[in-house]
Amino acid sequence: MHRSNPTPLARHRPGRGHAAALALLLAVVAAPLPALEDDQDKPMYIEADAAELDDQQSISLYIGNVDVQQGSMHILADEVLVHHRPDRQPQKIIAIGNPVRYRQLLEDNPEEVRGRARRMEYEADREELTLIDDAVLTQGDDRFASDRIVYNRITERVTAGTSAQGRQRVKIRLEPQQ
Repeated sequence: MHRSNPTPLARHRPGRGHAAALALLLAVVAAPLPALEDDQDKPMYIEADAAELDDQQSISLYIGNVDVQQGSMHILADEVLVHHRPDRQPQKIIAIGNPVRYRQLLEDNPEEVRGRARRMEYEADREELTLIDDAVLTQGDDRFASDRIVYNRITERVTAGTSAQGRQRVKIRLEPQQ
């Protein structure tokens, strides 16, 4: 894939890791991203055109048509950078795309949460997903749009616009419950 304008992730490329280390990383990279309680116990599957691992910096980079799945959670992106804890569990996941797409089921709710943005960041300790630049978060017919949306998976709380440190006004559509 030819890159004329590298994304911010492309500037932080880790060195090449060994194939065995990469395979081990892929086997243990089970982030608590999904909102369904048993999703976090399911294996995570990552597909990409290329993958790089830097054990010394505790990061891994997946480049080109990245597809991340774990239980009901699904992320599609151009690039995904994972910062790992010493035990190799993900601490922070950054996805960049045009756009990055996210979807996931919630406990006791038939409606999927769907998100899209040019950049998504997931903080595992806070279980918080931040959508940045052309951000949209939907559940059923309800829709939030702004330049920055923060979604807390545990509390299912959404903040957007200036309350989420964004600069644009928030556009919200809430459908009445029936």
